[in-house]
Amino acid sequence: MFSDQPIIGHERQRAELLHDVVSGTLTHAYLFSGKKHIGKFTMARWFAERILTHSCNNDREKESQSLLVHRNTHPDLLTLDTLWIDETCTDWNVIGRSSSAPQQHRAKAKAKTDTIGIDDVRALQERLYETPQGTHTICLIRSIERLHITAANALLKILEEPPSRVLFCFTTESLSSLPATIISRMRVINFSPLPRSILEPLVSALPAEDRELLLGIAQGAPGIIIRCLGDAERLRAEKQAGIDAYRFLQNPSLLERFREMLTVMEEEESSVLFLRQIFLKLSKNLHGSASEAEKAAHFARHFFSILSILQSNAHRPLLAAHASLSST
Repeated sequence: MFSDQPIIGHERQRAELLHDVVSGTLTHAYLFSGKKHIGKFTMARWFAERILTHSCNNDREKESQSLLVHRNTHPDLLTLDTLWIDETCTDWNVIGRSSSAPQQHRAKAKAKTDTIGIDDVRALQERLYETPQGTHTICLIRSIERLHITAANALLKILEEPPSRVLFCFTTESLSSLPATIISRMRVINFSPLPRSILEPLVSALPAEDRELLLGIAQGAPGIIIRCLGDAERLRAEKQAGIDAYRFLQNPSLLERFREMLTVMEEEESSVLFLRQIFLKLSKNLHGSASEAEKAAHFARHFFSILSILQSNAHRPLLAAHASLSST
């Protein structure tokens, strides 16, 4: 969603991109790679705004153009973020806050998934060949690992012969999952987790317990903290997940652990919170004795692996059994 959310950290990446804008050395396609909620798409929006306002003649014109970008209504900006999904995400007002690319074809076809299909790329392509009002047309796509293979091939053809005055900026959480042919057509900029010192000002007004909770679950990703600060219910859910994880780890019964894990995994969002808290609590033991640290590291690796594959089509009962055994 376009907003006034500030960029937190990533000074090197920001300076590098600003240099490209000011010096006129922009390439035709950028790929921002890094973990979820680390600030990639926020940086992409900032980058688009800098490009679209760079040639403005005065502050009033620049302010007007910036406002259009933040409202996601700039005529030279195409974004593909939130997708229309049948029975899941069908409110055009909500979708329009983060996506300006045409999606009526998804509603007509009753699209069921978050996959970016060939028709999505074709709809974008039609707009990309329109003459921009300013210096560039900017196309932002979040999480291009969502591309279906046919859509990836279609995008590759566009990148091989990009339309004049069009600049692409994509983000990915899984660089290794993308075809090498697509990666080779773009300039890759990596985003790393931010150090604790940069995130601490975000939580300075909170009680000590809440500060430690948010800094722990963020793992260097400011977006997680920002979402929790703006959603009291989510913060409460994180706290409850911590309580549940502690109780789970204290339970000596493997059978009871399995039953609890199986119940938790019936709901994807709560299971992610729960497993993340277990991972964090096990990781805290890494600084104990050598034997305790080795055991904690072993557990943490297992739970991190489980957390990573949870959103796949893994068999939930088997995953629950694996998690229960890994915690013993």
